[in-house]
Amino acid sequence: MFASIWSFLGWKEEEPVIQNYPPVTIVGVRIPADGTPAHLLPLTTTSVSSATDNFLLHVPDLRSYWISEQAWRLRDLHRFDLQKDGCVPLSQHRQQTDDLKSLIRMGQCLNREQILHLRQRYLLPQQRFFVQQHNTYHYCLGTYYVFYSFAVDDLPINKFVPRWIEEDIDAHSSLCYFGDVFVVKISPDEVGQDGRAAYEDVDPLFLDFLVDDAACSKTLIPLLHQREEQKMIGSLNIF
Repeated sequence: MFASIWSFLGWKEEEPVIQNYPPVTIVGVRIPADGTPAHLLPLTTTSVSSATDNFLLHVPDLRSYWISEQAWRLRDLHRFDLQKDGCVPLSQHRQQTDDLKSLIRMGQCLNREQILHLRQRYLLPQQRFFVQQHNTYHYCLGTYYVFYSFAVDDLPINKFVPRWIEEDIDAHSSLCYFGDVFVVKISPDEVGQDGRAAYEDVDPLFLDFLVDDAACSKTLIPLLHQREEQKMIGSLNIF
């Protein structure tokens, strides 16, 4: 967002150096803005380094769906977790512990870019849901990222994102999406050996959660968390 504001004001900034990773093709979900049913589709990743999703290092390339380069630049994301209980999964707990230890020793371990990526990851809007029928939807449990554009001048508003996804629990408000919205799933370890996000395919049963808001309200129960790790990272004066 800041890059587009600077460009509008005539200011120039150095182009970020993008480390190119081999593309990966995964199965994600598309929620079309034209009201046609949500569906699974293959998505191929591209390397990134100039948006709020930098910490993933590679993300689904959605430019062919959002048409304009401006809509691609004005993208954002948020996260939700589908859980079988109210506890934070062990893999996430371990990752949070390791990240917080690194921040405590940040002068020794982390460079400025790594610190930025941690801030992006943990200050990201995040929701957690308890899946009541978790035996039926076992392969749907896990962590997801919702990718959307806020290019209001380039894309039509998307009125078909399920309410349980668009609601911001912390702010008690709803997000506004423009153009097609996409959902992808992250593997339990979240990060691969090369340091970039490790994705996995979305299970077809996930589409059940996108059909009927009333039914989903009985299946997906929001879990409200006091996110101390976000408070800690957000309060660190590292810039």
